[in-house]
Amino acid sequence: MRIMRPPQQVQGGKTVSAGSLGVAASSGGGAGPRSSRIRARLAARAAAKAAMGARESDAIRLESLRNRLERGLRETTGAIVFSGDVRRLPNTTLFTVPGLKAETAVIGFDLEGIAVSSGSACSSGKVQPSHVLKAMGYGPNTAQGAVRLSLGWSTSEADIDRCLEAWRKLTDTLLKELRRNTA
Repeated sequence: MRIMRPPQQVQGGKTVSAGSLGVAASSGGGAGPRSSRIRARLAARAAAKAAMGARESDAIRLESLRNRLERGLRETTGAIVFSGDVRRLPNTTLFTVPGLKAETAVIGFDLEGIAVSSGSACSSGKVQPSHVLKAMGYGPNTAQGAVRLSLGWSTSEADIDRCLEAWRKLTDTLLKELRRNTA
């Protein structure tokens, strides 16, 4: 009988063995389809455990980036970040300035190379204001301008800076236009 060495995986620049991740080492003849299946299972288990650990650190990083984005968005007079005071997904934000038209904001962000969506996720693809925001007590003047932005695993601080710069440029233009039309 031969004791087989558990599979190893690189995690954060270090080599981590399946055994160190709480995966039992296999023993057996070391040859044949059964031992290959066991090694494959051990490797999959080790990879899953490593991925779960990375998921938590990614969530913390994304939440930090999202919070930084939202602080910058709130610097715009009248800006609203929906549900900013409750626990929620770390990678998504929904925001507006009352009177802003979401379709116009989406086009403006797109011209700056930033992908956003209008409305809440439940109203994606619909032109009318979100029924969710309406149920939360927001009127059509506010809900019609809701813009949703999602961060991803590759989002960086530089991306947040670029997004905020596009937001400032967009709101400067659109809010001046809005004030002119309501004056």
